Parts: sequence; C-alpha cells; structure tokens
Amino acid sequence: MHRDRPRYVIDRPAYNLTDFDREFDKKSRQFPVGEKVKKLFRYRIAISPHSQHELQVFPSRKLYLLTSFVLCSNSPVAMKFSRAVDFFTVTTIKSELFKEFPLFVSVRCSVLRLKGLLFRHLPVLSWLPKYKVKDNLLCDVISGVSAGTIQVPQGMAFALLASLPPVNGLYSSFFPLIPYFFMGTAHQMVPGTFAVLSIMVGIVCLRLAPESDFSHFNATLNSTIVDTDRMNEVRLGISGTLACLTAIIQIGLGFMQFGFVAIYLSESFVRGFMTAAGLQILISVLKYIFGIQVPPYSGPLAVIYTLVDIICGLPDTNIASLVFALVSSIVLIVAKELSARYRHKLPFPIPMEIIIVVVATAISGPLHLPEIYHMDIVGEIPLGFPAPILPTVNQWEDMLSTAFSLAIVGYVINLAMGRTLAAKHGYDVDPNQEMLALGCSNFLGSFFKIHVICCALSVTLAVDNAGGTSQFASLCVMLVVMVTMLALGAFLKPLPKSVLGALIAVNLKNTLLQLSDPYYLWKKSKLDCCVWVVSFLATFFLSLPYGVAIGVGFSILVVIFKTQFRNGSAMVQIMDTDIYKNPKVYSKVVSITGVKIVNYCSPLYFANAEIFRQRVIKKTGLDPGKLILARRKFLEKEQKQKTKEENKENETRRRKPSSLANMKTISQLELQIDFEMNDGSASKPEPPTSYVNFHCSDIEPGEQAPDQEPPSPTLVSQPMPFHTLILDLAGVCFIDLMGIKVLIKMNSSYTMLGIKLYLANVQAPVYEELEVGGAFDDGNIARSNLFLSVHDAIVFAQQTTGERRVSPTAERARQELAFNINEKKDLEQEMF
Repeated sequence: MHRDRPRYVIDRPAYNLTDFDREFDKKSRQFPVGEKVKKLFRYRIAISPHSQHELQVFPSRKLYLLTSFVLCSNSPVAMKFSRAVDFFTVTTIKSELFKEFPLFVSVRCSVLRLKGLLFRHLPVLSWLPKYKVKDNLLCDVISGVSAGTIQVPQGMAFALLASLPPVNGLYSSFFPLIPYFFMGTAHQMVPGTFAVLSIMVGIVCLRLAPESDFSHFNATLNSTIVDTDRMNEVRLGISGTLACLTAIIQIGLGFMQFGFVAIYLSESFVRGFMTAAGLQILISVLKYIFGIQVPPYSGPLAVIYTLVDIICGLPDTNIASLVFALVSSIVLIVAKELSARYRHKLPFPIPMEIIIVVVATAISGPLHLPEIYHMDIVGEIPLGFPAPILPTVNQWEDMLSTAFSLAIVGYVINLAMGRTLAAKHGYDVDPNQEMLALGCSNFLGSFFKIHVICCALSVTLAVDNAGGTSQFASLCVMLVVMVTMLALGAFLKPLPKSVLGALIAVNLKNTLLQLSDPYYLWKKSKLDCCVWVVSFLATFFLSLPYGVAIGVGFSILVVIFKTQFRNGSAMVQIMDTDIYKNPKVYSKVVSITGVKIVNYCSPLYFANAEIFRQRVIKKTGLDPGKLILARRKFLEKEQKQKTKEENKENETRRRKPSSLANMKTISQLELQIDFEMNDGSASKPEPPTSYVNFHCSDIEPGEQAPDQEPPSPTLVSQPMPFHTLILDLAGVCFIDLMGIKVLIKMNSSYTMLGIKLYLANVQAPVYEELEVGGAFDDGNIARSNLFLSVHDAIVFAQQTTGERRVSPTAERARQELAFNINEKKDLEQEMF
C-alpha cells in the first residue's frame, strides 16, 4: 500500500528571466575595481553587546597587519546593541566612534594578527599549552621509542635504495623531525624516509655521479677499483642539493597557497603510481637479497635492464646473504601477522625490525661471516653529527624536473596520511601548512646530507597503533635515532645488507597487494581503471618522474573526456506534472506538440561546444545548418532558372510582339508578385520553410520530361517538425567563449528557420558569463528567451505559437532577408 504523499499547488505566472528580475528587483552584485581593491584592506569593527568594554575585530581578509581598537568607558552602562563600522584610516574610525558613542578611543598596533600568524605557522603553540602530561606523556614515550627502533633500520635500508651510504638514512630520520615538531599539523605524523622518494633520489645520484666516474684500474691488483668513500661523499652532496631544491619548491608552493594541487592527483593515479614504484623497489633490493653485483641503470626501461641482470646473475648468488634474507623475512612476516592479530592485547607494537637487526649483527660480527662468505655489509658508520654543507646551486638545472616530482609526490603522501590520522582522531590538517612544514623539514635537513623525506608510513602507523597522541612521540623517535648516530652506529658495521633488503621487501606487502586494483576498478569505473593502468605502466617502464607526468596528464585528459562526451537527452513531460524527464527512462510521459526539449549535463566549453551542437541536432532530428545551405543552393538554382526563362521570354517577345495592353498587364502582375515576395527588399526569392527532399520531383513516376536533366533536389513545402527548441542548461556549470559562440550560432540558425530557441534553468554564474561574453549584444540572444524553468518556457511557447504564425509570403520575405543579412555575419563568426 502506497504511503500518502504530501501535495503542493502553485499558482504563479510563467516567468522569463527578464520579467522575473524586473518584478523581484534583482540586485547588482558587480563591484568596481576600486571597490574590490578597497575591500582587500577593509576591516569591520563590532562592539559586542555581551560586555561593556569588549571589542571584537573581524578582518574581512587575511592580512598580515591588524589594528585593534580598545574602547574605554567610565560609564557602567552596558551596551544593548551591536554596531559595525567600516573604516580605512585611524581618523575615520575615531570620528565615527566619537559620533556614536561617548567613549575614549585609543588606537594601538596590535599583536593579534602576529599571534594569529604564529599560531597558524607554529601549531605547537596551540597544542603544547593544552597538553595533558599525566594522561598522554607515557603513551607518547612508549610509542615513540618503539617506533624509533623501526625508524633506524628502515632509514638505513631506504638509504641503500637512494644509492647512498646507510648513515644517510639516519641523518634523514633525525634532522627533518626538528622543524616538523614545531610546524606539523598532523599530531601522530613522523617524517622520515620513504621508499618511493628514495628510489627517485637514487636515479638522480646515479645519473650525476655514476660509479664509472670513481673507478680506476689498479695495476698491482690487476682489477678495477672504485673509490667508494669519494663516491659516497659526492652523492651525499647531490642528495643534499636535491633536498634543498625540493624544499624551496615546497615552501614556495606553500606560501602561494598551492595546497590544492593535491586534488589533481586522483586516488587511482596515486595507487597505480605507488604499486609500480613498489614493484621497482622490490626489483631493486633483489641484488642485496641475492648478494650479486648489478650495474646501476637510470632512465626509461632501467628496471627491465636491472631485472635481466639479476636473472642472469642468479648462478652467482651469495648463499649466506640469501639465508640471512630468507630467515629475516620469515621471522618478520610471522611477527607482523601475530602483532596484527593480537594488537588489541599488546601495549605497544613489537619492534621486530630492530630485534632482527640486533640478532643479525650479533651473529654476523663475532663469527666473521662477512669475511668468510664475502657478504656485502653496511660497513663503517661515522659517529656524531655531520658537518653542515652548502647546496651546489649550479646542479639545480639538472635536477629541476625530479625535484618538482619529489615535491608533489612527497606532499601528496604526507597529506594523505595526515588526513587519515585527522579523520581518525578528530582534528583538522591544514594542507598549505603541511606543505610549509614539509618544505622546512627538507630545507633544514638539506644542509646535513639528507635525502628528500615525507611521511614514514610504517613508523607513523606504529606510533598511532601504540597510542601516540602528539608530536612528543616523534621527538622520542628523534632521540632514538640520535643515540644510534652518536653511539650505537659503530656496532652495526657487520650487519649484512641482505637483512636490510629483506626488511624493505616485507614492508612492501601492502603496496604489492594493490596489483589486484584493476580487477575491482574495472567493475566500478572503467576510466579510473585506465588511469591506474596508464600510471602503473608509465611509472614501471619509464621511471618514476615520467610516471608522475604521464599519470597526471592522463588523469586530466580523463576529466576532459568525461566532460567532453556527455550525452544530452531529449525530455518530455511526465504525465500531469511540471516535471520533464527522459522518455527512455519513464513510461507515463506526454510529448508537447511542436516543442523539443534537450538537456545537457556538462560544462559548455571549447572541447565540447561542437559536440553539444551535434547532440542537439541528433536529439531533435533537424540540422538547421544543412537545411539553410540546401535552401540557399535551391534559391540560386531557382534564380538561374528564372533568369533563363526571362531571357527566353524576352527573346520570344522580340520575335512575336504582343499588344501593349497584354504587356502592361503582365508587367503589373510581375511587379505585384515581386512586391509581395520581396516586401520592399532586394533579396532573392525563397520558398516557405520546409524540409529538403532528395527523392521528389515535379515529374510523375514513369514520365520523363524531354530535354531535361535528371531529378535534382527540390524543397517540399511542409511545416517544420517543431516551432520551439528548449535547452535545459541546469547541468551546465560554466561556459566559455566557444560555448557562447555556438549558442549564438544555433539561435541565428533556428531563427532563420522560424524556430524559437529558449534557454531554461540557466545558473547565475553561467548567466554572468553569457552577459560578459556578448551573448545578449546586437540582438544575438534575446534576454526574454531565458526562463527560470523548463515549464515556464513550455507555457510561453504554447502561448506565443499563434502569434508567430504569419502569412507564407511575409514569412518567406523575412527569412530571405535574414539569409542575405546574416550570410556575411555567419562567415565573420566562422573566422573570428
């Protein structure tokens, strides 16, 4: 049984947009340029009714200087009202306040705005005074220490991906945390090394400082020797220079309020990019796991060359390195699965990474396994803080594209994790402040030989799962790394690199599981699936920087494709309602005689303007351009035929002179016909509005006129299939000059055929764009042809149908005049 639905009855006149604006007194919202400039520097001052002395200052724009006003009154009378005063100068506000209130006004330069800026750019000032030491400090310390034990081995492992010495990972896990502690807005975030960024940095290091530049032939040993220390020092300088350039880009984008750039990176692109990068990382660490020597590659297809060399080098696998890697992987996978299953019962995550590193080092060092089995080890880790260096600015030109990719990709990863944490714990993340915080973190670290960092995912998740609530947890992570740098690093010398490779490979599990994304995306959105596949293939085969550019470009093309090829639909009236829907979707519909309705759900701009016109032609079944062209050709042919007949008639008259009366009668009839057809114009004659019929002639079937050409196209005199076309533009959110030009051209074409073009549901921004674009100038589109709704347009169309019916001769003369007047104008519009 159907539930009773409420009903409503509306009795109002049908409005076009012009009448509606006039009747309800539409306000002008246009501001002169001078007013707009003044508004940027205008403040509003309001006297609060809640307190006698309280004054609230509301800046209308975010400015860096603010003047506050302190009202002092000796009268205890409380104010019962609120008053806002606009002002530009001190004199103005003083005079206005003295006029209205018997108050003493003192004006002083305020620290309110400065305080606001400090709180905005140094969020630590907001949360630190409210920090609950008794409730949160213990959890932050425990979570930070446990996450720090993950940060140390992970940082050293990711330094290997960047083709840098392991100590670089410790530098990258320490110095960037200092600025982020003060500037970060994500409370549980821990900056650090990230595998994707590490491998992008490694590409630059290999390109600018290849191993061949540091190799020399040793005649004594009869072999090629690589100066590893010198190579590592040069690459550390390149890494710091790249981090400095990336930081400058991020800081610049942050000050430009460019945080919205993240919206152009769709989730499908990010997942495809991350999956391809994870697969590249896995291939890159296989040489450490198997203990084989593989020459470094960079550029397109580098991962393929690396994979081929690894496969060819499998017979030379170092068995000891492989055993260390396999045992470490198995232990870490089992420990992670057990921790995930029993995470609610554990007070903090088990730091299996540091346990594996300690045990592997304890086994490898005392037993002298690296010397016996020739394993590749971490080697000497210099203790203490590194000496500051200056970036090599002349190298920025060679790394600009990669730096921009690093800035964007690192920011997107950081922001994605920050928003996830903010949604979970109920606070807000400022995108622009995150860009600044990340840029400042990279900038400080660039002077201490770090490589570009962003959010350390596994470390951040460890802090969050252990109950960390603030940046004190990242401070504890930093302390653990510092202790390793100052004292414990010397004990990590015999650690096999295959163990670090195993840690990286196991942590890629979730990333590699995203290889199944296309299967699910294809069911939900084929275009998103294409974005994922293109991003994955471009990143995997062409390297990470190319993958970013191609993936973003293809994502933008997909957006254009979605807006470009939207399919408009014809609309009819739902029975006994003022609702108009697609007849292919609903059954109980009624067609309006003589009226065609077409809607379009996409912006109308240069990429789809012509497609929109073709959609309208397809839905209405009438192409005005072709019909007008055929009519012009018909007129030309008719004129030639008439001229030919007149010549024959004149020649006949010369041969057989007729009576003067007969000639006079014929001349009067011709003049009368010409006058009726031309209506005072000198244009060519034209038959009434009709279709073009390519299969009809004046000759009956079976008859053949002597000395006559084959049948040619003629105009069959019959009415148009509709007298009004209504375009429902409710789904059009913006329109550019090409879209306006197409609407003007359509209006001109349909008007020449005697068809009215109405626009319904035009949004306010679109109306302003039409007005500025000249749609209503020179009689292009009448403002009275715009309606509030489709039903309003229908009512007007039905009411004015009879008014537009005129005599065939007058209509013919009007259309003929329109053809000749607009022929040159149409050509000009085609050219400009």
